[in-house]
Amino acid sequence: MKKDNPEPLTPVLQAELDALAAMPDSEIDTTEMPPITDWSHAVRGPFYRPIKRPLSLRVDTANPCR
Repeated sequence: MKKDNPEPLTPVLQAELDALAAMPDSEIDTTEMPPITDWSHAVRGPFYRPIKRPLSLRVDTANPCR
């Protein structure tokens, strides 16, 4: 899957996702997912990268701020 141009979802998969989104959390079966009890090796925000944009600033030195 490409980052900037992902493939569209199939109608079947989209229908499954819509049905899951409509369900309340209490009805979603999570019994196959074991609870995480050890967070000692967790890393916070490994994929976070702040957005950086170039900035240009021109300051007039002939007329100081009044």
